[in-house]
Amino acid sequence: MENIVLISHGGMAEGVKGSLEMIVGQQEHIHTVSLRPDGDNIQFENELNSKMKALNGSTLIIADLLGGTPCNVAVKNYLNVADVEIIAGMTLSIVIEAVVNQQASIKELVCLAKENIVDVKAGMNKAEKDISEASLETELSNYSEYAGYANIVNTRIDERLIHGQVAGIWSTSLDTQRIIVANDEAASDPLQKTSLRMAAPTSMRLSVLPVAEAAGNICAGKYGKQRLFLLFKNPADVLRFIEAGGPIETVNVGNMSYKEGAREITKSIQVLENEESIFESIASKGVNVTAQLVPNDPAIDFMKKMKSKN
Repeated sequence: MENIVLISHGGMAEGVKGSLEMIVGQQEHIHTVSLRPDGDNIQFENELNSKMKALNGSTLIIADLLGGTPCNVAVKNYLNVADVEIIAGMTLSIVIEAVVNQQASIKELVCLAKENIVDVKAGMNKAEKDISEASLETELSNYSEYAGYANIVNTRIDERLIHGQVAGIWSTSLDTQRIIVANDEAASDPLQKTSLRMAAPTSMRLSVLPVAEAAGNICAGKYGKQRLFLLFKNPADVLRFIEAGGPIETVNVGNMSYKEGAREITKSIQVLENEESIFESIASKGVNVTAQLVPNDPAIDFMKKMKSKN
């Protein structure tokens, strides 16, 4: 859809848009119309129609509640308009999917929204069981023919590891088949591993490994032709991975939050002095270091940006 209009009671629509833009960046084609606490159906209808008249092209209206005034007004005015679709049951996940996957059908969006409603405790228990069973599998058959030919589609530093940008945007846009989290602490913590399994898309395989083991597995060709997304928590883990023989041509710096003594490189990246030295070491090994929050953003030369901030 060329336009998306979020409609709600009160400030929900604005809140969802604000949360969306924290994850995927500013979205000029996302609009909001709210039924104000002191308003009524006439106020809302006038504002919705005014907004719709200003838009060109196909439009998806996402309402907060089936049967509520915003949804009812949208149905009254746009039910039979060919280039307008209407969905009720607004969630952040369905809005993200509509933005990221603009080719998705309405049926697909509704199915994805339903899949994102989960019993977290039950899901954590199932994920823990799945991880335990997976650890019993004999995975190293004979992958020697793949050694040195790992199909790495992205390598990213993101201290939050698997979250909205990684799971909902990067992984899906790159047709990832396996996410590999390379971090010693996460690999040794059953709760972190289970949480990461819950956060990862169900269609993707997940490996949470110590850094050295991740490098060894990839070099050995263990994952065959799978499309791999390598995920690191910090630049030190990236350097250790490289020093262990892990193959990296480019690393994308996504999110590094503020720590005492850190300086800002971009709004989402703050680095300490010792981390700057680590990035220098990574770059000296022929690795291209970029900064890019989401796929739609331009990739910038991170090393050049970091030096310009001195």
